[in-house]
Amino acid sequence: MENQTEEPAPDAPVGDVPAPSVYAGLTVVELKEKLRERELPVSGTKNVLLARLAETETAPATADEKGPDYSKLSRRELKQHRKAINALAEELRRKRDVLNLESQSHAAERDVLNAQAKELMNQVYAHRDRRNGLNVEVGETRDDLRDLSPKVDQLREDFLKIKRSRFAGNHLPPIPKLRRQIKELELKQMTSSMSIKKERVLVEKIGALQSQISEQDELLETDVEVTAARDSFRQVEQQRKDLLRSKKRAREDAQVEHESMRDAVRENRKTRKRADGAQRAFVRVKELADEVHAEYIEQLRELSEIDRRLAELRRGTSQVSVFESAANAEELFRKFLSGDKLSTEQLMVIQKAGML
Repeated sequence: MENQTEEPAPDAPVGDVPAPSVYAGLTVVELKEKLRERELPVSGTKNVLLARLAETETAPATADEKGPDYSKLSRRELKQHRKAINALAEELRRKRDVLNLESQSHAAERDVLNAQAKELMNQVYAHRDRRNGLNVEVGETRDDLRDLSPKVDQLREDFLKIKRSRFAGNHLPPIPKLRRQIKELELKQMTSSMSIKKERVLVEKIGALQSQISEQDELLETDVEVTAARDSFRQVEQQRKDLLRSKKRAREDAQVEHESMRDAVRENRKTRKRADGAQRAFVRVKELADEVHAEYIEQLRELSEIDRRLAELRRGTSQVSVFESAANAEELFRKFLSGDKLSTEQLMVIQKAGML
């Protein structure tokens, strides 16, 4: 079986060709400019561009690569060539300007998106700080509840103990139990379908339970020590309920801030992605504009070279005319000396030449 070797990619450097020192220090833009001068591709990495330039050093330049020889063109041909190059230069200038406007549009879009992303990030920080503050508040409230709970339990136990000792013979049901029964009956009344008679019986039961609570309150009011113990318990119990509500509210608000922060983070990422896309578009179009601008400058150099050649032709024509005029004046002067009759114009030529 024959050994097969892979051919190198068209744009890849062949072997380990060292880059010429004259090009090694150039930037990518300058390397591309050199390649454009040789009408070679400008794609690839810097190493590829260097290798491509190295290959051109060993290849002799053809007549086409050197460009037209303006010294061999007539004035008419030069003017025609100048007209074509000028039209191409104008087309390149317009194309460059359009690309520059497009790159500016991408840059403006990028700047707007970056500003939006920055504002979204500020919102992320604000939501995070508020969430963290609320979480601290939840922790502090939890600590307060932990410290308050033993006191609530102790006051409740003291109240029940003194209540039992003073009213043991009355067989009073616990008020919390009576309130739970009232809530259950009220819920049944609101959610159940029943006849008027059954509903009346239910309402009577609720009224009876409420009467028992009122009777107990009235009975407790007759004993100052029991009333004081009850009020102390109720006061601390209310503090506990307020702390529970405060902790619940802070926890819910912290969750809202966390979700808002998460939404802002997602929106920031999407906006940053769009800004990166606008930046890539800006770079791509700006590189195209720079390439077109380099071609435009090259055409201007061609125009300058043609103008220089036309100026040389004009100077050459003027010198020939001077020589011809001097020779003509000498011939007329010889005729004048020979006695030939000359016209006024011929005499003026001799006089202008300084011979009279």
